[in-house]
Amino acid sequence: MKRISIIAITLFLGLSLGCGGTQYKDASEAKGSREWGPREVKMTVNSMVGSMYKFLKNEWNKPAFIQVKKFRNKTSEHIDTKMITDEIATSLIKKRIRFVDQSLTKDAIEEMEKGMTGLVDPDSAIPVGMLKSPNFYLTGDIRDNVRTVGNKREQYLVVTMKLVSLKTGITEWQQQHQFLKSTSKTKISF
Repeated sequence: MKRISIIAITLFLGLSLGCGGTQYKDASEAKGSREWGPREVKMTVNSMVGSMYKFLKNEWNKPAFIQVKKFRNKTSEHIDTKMITDEIATSLIKKRIRFVDQSLTKDAIEEMEKGMTGLVDPDSAIPVGMLKSPNFYLTGDIRDNVRTVGNKREQYLVVTMKLVSLKTGITEWQQQHQFLKSTSKTKISF
């Protein structure tokens, strides 16, 4: 009896430890699914970064200071839009495109004010007049249209991003990436 208990416990621990392991995969090799996932994020980011970088380097050809503004999800499913804009910003920063983060401006101003009081070592005090204003807002949205064709669910997704000049209000660059996802509807029977 003791032997059977030890075998049962060993078998239970072996199954629970061996079968429940986590596997990591390369996100760029993700397969498509019914929901928005890594494949759509990577394809969108690659499309937007390539097009935006080409515009900024070849057509704009001046220093760009971009601030990410609202990138809205107007689809019928949950999509983390910040994940997309963060990946775009990271890719462009690696290519030496600059982004302005004004969420820290208040803290920077407080540090400048401290430096002007004489309380801070002048060599390490933050000088006034060095903050950069954005000359572009990066904004956009994701929209979808879902329909049923036969026994398939078709979802047409359109990701639109644009750079809007703060000086003129003109959209200087705009790009779209589209997906048409077709999935079989599962029949539920009792």
